[in-house]
This record gives sequence, C-alpha cells and structure tokens, in this order.
Amino acid sequence: MPYGTVNLLSGVSPTETPVTCTAGVGTFILEFATLSRLTGDATFEKAARQALRALWKTRSDIGLVGNHINILSLKWVAQDAGIGAGVDSYFEYLVKGAIMLQDEELLNMFLEYDRAIQNYTRFDDWYLWVQMHRGTVSMPVFQSLEAFWPGLQSLLGNLDSAVRTFQNYYSVWRQFGGLPEFYSIPQGYTVDKREGYPLRPELIESAMYLFRATGDHTYLQLGLDALESIEKITRTPCGYASVKDVRDHALDNRMESFFLAETIKYLYLLFDPAHFLHGGGAEGDGSWEAGGEDGQCVLGAGGFIFNTEAHPLDPAALHCCSQHAAERRALADILLHHTQETQTQGPPPGQSQTQDPPPGLSQPQGPSPGQSQTQDPPPGLSQPQGPSPGQSQAQGPSPGQSQTQDLPPGQSQTQDPPPSLSQPQGPTPGQSQTQDLPPGQSQTQDPPPSQSQTQGPPPSQSESIALKPGEKKTAPALSCPVQPFSARFAVLGQVFTDNT
Repeated sequence: MPYGTVNLLSGVSPTETPVTCTAGVGTFILEFATLSRLTGDATFEKAARQALRALWKTRSDIGLVGNHINILSLKWVAQDAGIGAGVDSYFEYLVKGAIMLQDEELLNMFLEYDRAIQNYTRFDDWYLWVQMHRGTVSMPVFQSLEAFWPGLQSLLGNLDSAVRTFQNYYSVWRQFGGLPEFYSIPQGYTVDKREGYPLRPELIESAMYLFRATGDHTYLQLGLDALESIEKITRTPCGYASVKDVRDHALDNRMESFFLAETIKYLYLLFDPAHFLHGGGAEGDGSWEAGGEDGQCVLGAGGFIFNTEAHPLDPAALHCCSQHAAERRALADILLHHTQETQTQGPPPGQSQTQDPPPGLSQPQGPSPGQSQTQDPPPGLSQPQGPSPGQSQAQGPSPGQSQTQDLPPGQSQTQDPPPSLSQPQGPTPGQSQTQDLPPGQSQTQDPPPSQSQTQGPPPSQSESIALKPGEKKTAPALSCPVQPFSARFAVLGQVFTDNT
C-alpha cells in the first residue's frame, strides 16, 4: 500500500505517517493502468493492482473496510465504514476500472463490497456510517461526497436504488440551495461546523449519469436549480466562491479547483447529451477519428470513463492504440507453437508416408524456356547430371542420388530440396522403398522411427507464418472495430463483455 504523501524528488519523508485513508490506497488503477497500457510499461498497473489486492485482504469478517489504515501494520486506525469521505473513490475506481479495463476481478470486488454495504449501511435509501466489524451505526449523517453513489449505481444498471437515493439527496439541495458537507439524517438539518458547500460536483455528476440512463427530465431540473444557485449565490467579480454556510449563504474567499474541473463540466455535459464524450451523434457522422499505428484505431467513439477528477479516458485508445506487446507476443507464440507441433509430428514407426502436397504447394517447376537454373547442391551430395538431349530418365533414383526430369535441349536443371526438407536418403534395413513417381509428383520416404519429419514451404511460395529457429517477425498492429466491445449492459456506451 502506498504512503499518503510522497515527495517526487526525495521519496517518502522520514516524518511521514504510515496512516492513510482507504481512498488514498485504492484510487490509482485508472490512471496507472492507462500509463501502462499506453507506454507498454506494466510497472504502474502492477503497483495499483497490488495496492487494491492488499486492501481487499484487510476487509472485516462482515465484508467492510474502514476509513484509515496503517499501511505497515495493516491495522485499521479509523474503523468507520461508509461510502463517503476517505472511502468514496475506492469504490468508484473498482467499478470504473472494471468497465475501462474489462476486468472481472475488479467488478467482483465491488459486488462483494456492495452486498455488505446494502446489508449494513443502507437505511431507507440513505447510507449511514457503521462500525466495520459489528455493523452498528456510528454516524447517522449524509456527507455531500456520498452524492456520487447514485451515478455509480447507474453504471451497473441498479437504477431503482439509484433513483430513490438521488431523490433523498436532491431534497437536501432544495432545502438549502446546495449540499452541506454533513447533513444529520435524524434531525433533517446541518451538522455543526459542517455547514459549508464548496461547490462540489457529486450530485450534478449523478444527475448527468441518471439522465443519460433514464431520460427523466427531473435531472435536468436539478441541473437548472444548480445553475441558478451557483449564479445567484456564489458568483463574484473574480470567480465563483465557496459557500461558507448554506443556511445564510455566506461566502468564503476561495474557489476550489474541482469547481472548474468537475462541477461545471458535469453541468455542461448534463445539458449536452449529444456531446462526443457521451458518444453522441449518428453512426458515421464523423464524430470519431482514426488514430494509433497506421490509423487502425478508433478514437472518440464514446464510452469515455471519467476519473475521480472528471478527466475523460478513452477505453478505445487503451484497447486499440496501446502497445500490446505482450498480446502480440502471445499470439505469435501460439501460432509458432501450433505450426511447429504440426510439422514435427512424424509418421508411426514402420509406416511409409507418401502424400501429395496440398493444392498450391506443388513442387516448384523448372525454369521457363531460354533460362537456365543452377543451384548448389546440399553438402555431401554429388552434383546430379542432366539427361542428354532427347533422352529421358525413367529409372528411379538410386540411394544418394536425386531425380531429374526431361528438359528441352540446351537446358540443365539442378535444384536443391525445399527449405527445411531433408534430402531423401536411401532406405535403411527394415524400411520400405518408394516407387518411381511420374514427373511432377514429389517423392518422400519414411524417416527412421526416432526421427521426426519437418516440412517447409518451397522457395517460390508466399511468406509463411512458420518462423525458422532464431528468426523474429514483426506482427502488424492490431486493428480495432468501430464498436470495440460487445455489450451485456451499457450506460453512456460503457459496457462489459460477456466472455471476459
């Protein structure tokens, strides 16, 4: 598990605490996997997956994780379990990582968590904070950061639950014109010293996802309410200020960076359903573009995944345009292994093998009239003589000699055996001897029982997928279809395959 703070120049400070929040451990897989897929360096994705798996092993007997953990002792320091601050983006990245990477392991992790969350933290479509080992309520509050949850549920198709929870959160917005950081569910009011609204994006984010999933204009109404509240309450000459207290709309002298990166971006996308980030527009209208090696990748076709700061990642770019070195090597190894396995399977001992070559793989013919062909014989074989003009060679070759065919006067033919074909030897005791064959047919002999027979293409044949020992072949870039994934379920074009 990573430390909470790392100096990029000098590393971990000697005074750095080993205690970090759950989200600080589990919010790497989208960015780090993207780095690995686009650079071909697996180090980043490996580190992110190790952190996720290490965190997964620390969950309680009832399937929950706490809020802060000591990464050295693996002991939970804060044992409050919920979906809000300190935990939120961990669950978000399990779902979005499963979608973007088509990863069943990440999906199964989240589904296991979700069962525990629904069992122990959900009350009347609110989500409370509970003790991670016992499941008893520790904080009956709603945090504004939890408002991402309905949008996350919509990505998995859990729309009924998502809609009901969103309505609870939206009622708080209508009550104050914004979401306070903490809201007491039993009291129906703000929590002391947690009355501010720093223009967070989570409720608007969920509205965008749910509108895309349902088409219900209720979510457009939330967007209109948010737009009017931000304009009327928070606008200043130099920007948009955080709300210090939602009860009287007093302002703070600061504007958070996520307001620009997330809040108004999701608000814009809510009102622009045909935006290319949604994959909007008719098929073939030029909303996508070719990219990658030789233009064989499809970019901008939709299904973008937003990281926790609303930066869009294109799954098609990772699927098509990354350096699939391992995938290509594996494909080449499979083809090579299959080819070698096929070629090295000799006939059973004591049986002769005489087969005609497949169509298109016939023995190369002699040169055309007016041309001469002379090739060096294999070592240890004498140079065969061509027949005299007007004579033909009707007898079968004696052991150690090759067989020539009739040629027009003035031409000689001397050919090497095709590559990877051993020179036919005379029959050894206990083996059968092949008969004379008409011109144009190949003559083969049984190999000794302890030897295997390999064949390769003639020199005149097109390039083969069979590689010679030590030879390397550069595979062409993998192409990507316009619709790169087969859909089992889809929201915003984000899908999961049936055969992951």
